Amino acid sequence: MELILSYMQKIEFLPKEYHLLVAQILSAVVFVVALYLLARFTAWFCNKYLAKLVAKIHSPRAFEALQKHHVFTAVGVMLAALVAINLHAVFIAEHSDWVATVMGKLTGLFVMLSLSWLVCTCLNALNHLYGRNPNMPIKGLVQALKILVYLITGLFVLSLVLGRKPMYIITGLSALAAVFSLIFKDPILGFVASIQLTTNKMIKIGDWITVDSAGADGNIVDISLLCVRVQNFDMTIVSVPNYDLISKPFKNWSGMYEARARRVQRTMLIDVDTVKFLDKAMLARLKKIELLKDYLAQKEQEITEFNATHNTQDSLLNGRHLTNIGTFRKYAELYLASRPYVIHDNPNFTLMVRQLKQEAQGLPLEVYCFLNTTVWTQYEGYQSDIFDHLFSVLPEFGLYAYQQPSGRNIAQGIKEIK
Repeated sequence: MELILSYMQKIEFLPKEYHLLVAQILSAVVFVVALYLLARFTAWFCNKYLAKLVAKIHSPRAFEALQKHHVFTAVGVMLAALVAINLHAVFIAEHSDWVATVMGKLTGLFVMLSLSWLVCTCLNALNHLYGRNPNMPIKGLVQALKILVYLITGLFVLSLVLGRKPMYIITGLSALAAVFSLIFKDPILGFVASIQLTTNKMIKIGDWITVDSAGADGNIVDISLLCVRVQNFDMTIVSVPNYDLISKPFKNWSGMYEARARRVQRTMLIDVDTVKFLDKAMLARLKKIELLKDYLAQKEQEITEFNATHNTQDSLLNGRHLTNIGTFRKYAELYLASRPYVIHDNPNFTLMVRQLKQEAQGLPLEVYCFLNTTVWTQYEGYQSDIFDHLFSVLPEFGLYAYQQPSGRNIAQGIKEIK
C-alpha cells in the first residue's frame, strides 16, 4: 500500500486529494488478483502433491471419494484464505476508510465460504464412502450436518455484512420466525422442498414422473419455488406442489431412460382345471418344437434315470413327471430369450416366467423381463407381440386362459344342453 501511494504522489496530472483514494483502489485490485493466483496455485499444489501423499496412505476407495468431491481443491482454497488474513494488512492500510472496511468484509467472507466449502466437500466424501452402508447408513446425518453448516455460515455472513454480533442476528431472526412461519407457510415449505429436490437430484426438467395423488403422468416442463409443472401425455398441465413430492410417493422414470431398458411385468391367468401331467402323445408333439427340443430331451433323461433308480416308473404320485404348465413356463422363457428386443444376457435385467399365488380367477403366470427400448410405441408393440404369441400357443400345451363367462357363453352353454 505504501509503495503504491509513494508512486502515485509522483504523478503530477492527478490531484493530490485523489492520491490516497486511487492508491487504495489499486491496492485492493492487486490484493484480489494476488489472492486469486494464490488460490489457483494452492489448489494445483494440493491436487498434485497432497493427493499423491493421501493416495499412499489411504485406500483407493477413500482416495477416489476425496478426489471425486474436490476435497483437495477445497483444501488449497482454504490455505489461500488463511494466507489472505495475513496479506490483508500488507495491501490494505488500516487508516483507509471505506476501502479497508469493504476489503476486510470481503476477506472475511472468502475465509468463511472457503471453510464452509471444505466442510461440505468432506461430508460429501464421507457420504460417498458410507452413505449406503447397510450396517450404518449416514446419508441422513450428512444431510442434516450440511444444513447446519449452511445455517451457521449464513448467520456469520449476515453478522459480518451487517456488522452485528451473531447473537443479535439470532435474536432478530427468532422474533421474525414466528411471524413468517404463519404468513409465508406455503412458500417456506415450497422453498425448503425445492432445495431438497434439487440438492438430492430427485427431479429435473424433462423427467417423466407419475404422481398418482395429483393426477400427474407426464414430463416436467417447469420447476418453480412453489410447484412443479407437469405436462401430461394428453397435453394437459398439472401443477404439483413441491412439498407433495417430498411428503408423498411419486415415480420418476428417468432411470429407465438412463438404463435404455423398460420392464415388462404382466400376468396370464391359467385355468387350473387344464393343468396336468404330460402324456406320451403330448410329449412327442412338444418335442418337435425347436425351442423345447434340447430341454425336453435333457429332462426326459433326468426323470427316467430318477424313476428307474427309485422304481417309480408307473406311479404318478411317487415318481417325477413333466407337467404341461411347467413345460410352458420353460418354453415362455426360451421364447423371450430368443427375441432380439428382449434383454437376456445381462445379469442386471432379470428374465423369468413364474407362478404367483392362486386367485379365484385361476393361476397367475407372470412374465417378467426387460425390453431394449424406451420408445413408448415400440415398447407396446413388442409387449403385444410377446403376449399374442404366448396366448396363441397355450392350447398346444393343453392349457387355457381363464376368461369370465359372458352372456354369449352362457347362452351357448344353455343351447348345447338343450
